[in-house]
Amino acid sequence: MAKITIGGMGTASIEHMTLKTHTLLLETEKIFLRTEIHKSAAEIRKIRPDSISFDAFYEKYACFEEVYDKISDEIIACAEKHAIMYLVPGSAVFAEKSVELLVQKAQQKNISVEILPSVSFVDAVFATMQKDAAHNSKLLDALTFDVNDLDSKSTLLISQVYDSFIASDVKLKLLDYYGAEKKVCVIKEGGEAQAQVLWITVGEMDRSIAYDHMSSVYLLPDEEVNLRDYRSLAQVMKKLRGKNGCNWDKAQDHESLKKYLIEECYEVIDAIDQKDFKALCEELGDVLLQIYFHANIADEEGFFDIRDVHEGINKKMITRHPHIFESRKDLEAEEVKDAWEEIKRKEKGQQSVSESLKAIPKALPALVYANRLQDKAGRAGFDFDSMDQIYDKIREETEEFIACMKANNEKTRQKEEIGDWLFSIVNLARFLKIDSEDALKSTSQKFLNRFSVVEELALSDGYEIKALDMEKADLYWEKAKKILKEKIKDEKK
Repeated sequence: MAKITIGGMGTASIEHMTLKTHTLLLETEKIFLRTEIHKSAAEIRKIRPDSISFDAFYEKYACFEEVYDKISDEIIACAEKHAIMYLVPGSAVFAEKSVELLVQKAQQKNISVEILPSVSFVDAVFATMQKDAAHNSKLLDALTFDVNDLDSKSTLLISQVYDSFIASDVKLKLLDYYGAEKKVCVIKEGGEAQAQVLWITVGEMDRSIAYDHMSSVYLLPDEEVNLRDYRSLAQVMKKLRGKNGCNWDKAQDHESLKKYLIEECYEVIDAIDQKDFKALCEELGDVLLQIYFHANIADEEGFFDIRDVHEGINKKMITRHPHIFESRKDLEAEEVKDAWEEIKRKEKGQQSVSESLKAIPKALPALVYANRLQDKAGRAGFDFDSMDQIYDKIREETEEFIACMKANNEKTRQKEEIGDWLFSIVNLARFLKIDSEDALKSTSQKFLNRFSVVEELALSDGYEIKALDMEKADLYWEKAKKILKEKIKDEKK
C-alpha cells in the first residue's frame, strides 16, 4: 500500500527535528520540502541534496489556496510510485493547509498517511516567553481569524504574521477589539537563543518592524473587563448582582424591571425616528442591559441563563428560515412572512387560527395589536378582496358612530362604535401597507410642530392660546403650515 510520511522541519534549526523524522529523512526514497525559506532547509539539503522544494509554486500560482492544492496533487501523484516524505516548517499539525489537503486527497486515493510529532512554533514561542501553553491559551491564524475569535481573558498566539500587509490586517482586527494602546509582543525566531521579543502597542504594529516567516504575535490576558467584548456584560451583571454588588440592582426582579424594558424600547424607536445614530447605539445598549438583567435573575433562580437565550434565538432563526439553512430558495418577503407564521404555529402546537390570534400579546399598543390581529387573520384567508370593500366598511362604521352620538347612547356604546371605526381605519392602513402606529405618531408630531408655531405667533401678537377664537386660531394655523413648509424647503437645500 502506498504511504506518505509527513514531518516537521523544526522551528528554526534542524536540531528541533525529532529523532524519528531525522532517521526517516535518511531512509525515505523521495523527500519534498514545502519551502526552503527556513533555517533548517540548508542543513536538510546537506543530508538529502536530492530533496525537492515547492518554492517555485509560490511564484507560478496566483494564491495560496492554489499553491497548496497543486502541492498536494504533485505529492499524491508521486506517492503512487514512490515512498514519500513531505517536510513542512515547524509542525505538520499547526497552520499547515497543504497537509490538510494532502490528507484528504490521500484518503480518497486509499494512500496511507503518517504524521510525525514535531516541535512547533507554539512550543518555541512559549519557551521563549517562559509561559505554560496549556494555561488558558488560544491559537489563531493571522490569515483566517475573525474579531469575534479574540478573547481578552486568554493568552493569544497569532501565527503566520509573515509580512507587513498581514500585520496591518491583524492590527485592524486588534484595534476593533482592544484599542490602540493594548500591549502586544512580536516574536521572531522563537525558541532560539537569538529570538527577538519586541513589546509594542497595537497602534505601532505596522510601523518599522520587519516581519518574516518566523514572526508571531503574542498577547497576554487583560486584568480588567474588555468593554468591547460582547461577553463582558454578563460579567458586569454578575458583579452588580453579586455579594458585594449594588443594592438597587440586587433588589430588582422580573416584575420591577418590566417598565424599564418598555421605556428603553420606546427610546430606541425615538432615536430611530430622530435618525440619531449616536443615541441609537446608546439606547440599544440599554435594551441589551435589560435582556442580560433578566437572564441573570433567571440564572440565579435556576430557570435559564444568557447562553440559553442565545441558543433559543439562534435555533428559532435557523428553524424558521429553512429556505436559507436547509434548501436554498429565493423567497419574496411576503412568502417568508407566511412561512414564518406557519412554522411558528406548528412549533407552538396551535391547531387553529384563533389560537394563534389569542397568542398575540395583549400588552401591545392598541393600533399595533389591531394590525397584528388583522394581518394574521388575513394570512389565513379572512380578509377583504378590494379597497372598495374597505371604503364601504369605513363609511358603515362612520355612519354607525354618528348615529350613536346623535342618539346620545351611553358611553359604553360610544366606546364600542369609535373602536369599530378605528379598527376599520387600521385595516385600511394595513391594506395600503402603511404602519398605522407610525402614521398616527407622524401626524401627532406634525400637530405638535404646528401648535408650537401657532403659540409663538399668538404670543408675539400678545394673545394667550386659550383666548383665541376659532377664526383667529385657524388663521394662525394656516400661517404655521406655510412657515413649516418653507423651513423644510430650506433644510433640503
